[in-house]
Amino acid sequence: MSASQVHAFSAIAFQLAATIETYEADVAAMVKAPLDADLYRHVSAHVDQMRMYAAALPPLSVAWVEVMIRHFELTHGMWRSQREPGSVQLGALQDQLLDATRRLSTRCVQLMPSA
Repeated sequence: MSASQVHAFSAIAFQLAATIETYEADVAAMVKAPLDADLYRHVSAHVDQMRMYAAALPPLSVAWVEVMIRHFELTHGMWRSQREPGSVQLGALQDQLLDATRRLSTRCVQLMPSA
């Protein structure tokens, strides 16, 4: 891999890690206010950004797929909890998503060259 490719991967990994951090904060707010459509749009925009970055970093594909699955599980759980209160443990789903995003973030850091 050329030096320019390493730098490009590093820059993309950095952008992905930064987007993950913002996504986690917005997800936490969304769980607290599940009917906030603007917040849901922000979270969806973060997912779209992360998808773009992850597509450029094939070594992250497995970790990225896990985040997508956990995101779907949480948003589906939020929808179900609105229809059937008490039917879903949103805290557990949020924790699973947070674990997945942290694994993805760790993988991003591993792609960045050390100084």
